[in-house]
Amino acid sequence: MDQFYQELRKIQKKERNNATLARVEDDFYTRIHVYLDELRQEAIRDPFSNVHGMLKEAQIIATEICERREHKITDAAVVNIHRSYHLFTGKPQFDLVDTTPLNLTPEEEKFYFSLIDNLKNHRHNISLEKLSDDDEKEKTVIKPKETQKNTLIPTPAEENQEDEVLNRLDEISKAKPIKPEPRQPIEKQIRKPKVEAAPIEVKQKEEPPKVIEDNPNAFDEQDEFYDFESKKVARDTELVTMLVFDEIGPIVGVDEKVYGPFRPQDLVTLPLINAKVFFKNRKGRQVKI
Repeated sequence: MDQFYQELRKIQKKERNNATLARVEDDFYTRIHVYLDELRQEAIRDPFSNVHGMLKEAQIIATEICERREHKITDAAVVNIHRSYHLFTGKPQFDLVDTTPLNLTPEEEKFYFSLIDNLKNHRHNISLEKLSDDDEKEKTVIKPKETQKNTLIPTPAEENQEDEVLNRLDEISKAKPIKPEPRQPIEKQIRKPKVEAAPIEVKQKEEPPKVIEDNPNAFDEQDEFYDFESKKVARDTELVTMLVFDEIGPIVGVDEKVYGPFRPQDLVTLPLINAKVFFKNRKGRQVKI
């Protein structure tokens, strides 16, 4: 792993000092991911080693190399399209000059030619020939003439509406008159309301709550299996406050976050499972606030 770290430092130096791309292998980016994964695994196995600092530095170096190469590839694509696609000099012409940058990886080569295509389409859209064609298309569009409607001839919807009105008038003329209802004395109209007995609710005895954790095959109230493994994982990743006794370098927690460096008498917050390593080695103790 130290050999690849030294290789990254050399490539970083070349990218900083030269205007061209440094020579790398075709699987350069794949090797970076494999190297960083190995550092992470080693940092988890030994939280008190110096691998945490090396992991941070390797991430910074790899990011700088990638960004510098992206800038160089983008600048090369813009310069090549300026030389190949002529604007405002009569009819535009596209003659791609073969000046592809050297030392491109397969991923970077796809990125370069996608930039060339996008820049070529952009220049075609702003060319005088494209703009003149758009103006001619707008002028040749013919709008359809509006036809006049004859308001004297009723439409089918109006005829249906008239038929509904005539049918309604016929129903009203054939309807029978409403006869008044005979009046009754007020004593008969008043009725005593019946009093219904309210149902008696019988309270059932509440059963004492069952402790699910006593039975590893227990089910909850919805007859679903109780997942003790996820509960244990949530308890281990719980953050606790700890008082540090010794000076310790940075570590990677179970949540893949970097904690540290630590100094004596520091109050820090980190996952419980990482804090247990400190407690076991007498490097700190838990503090409840």
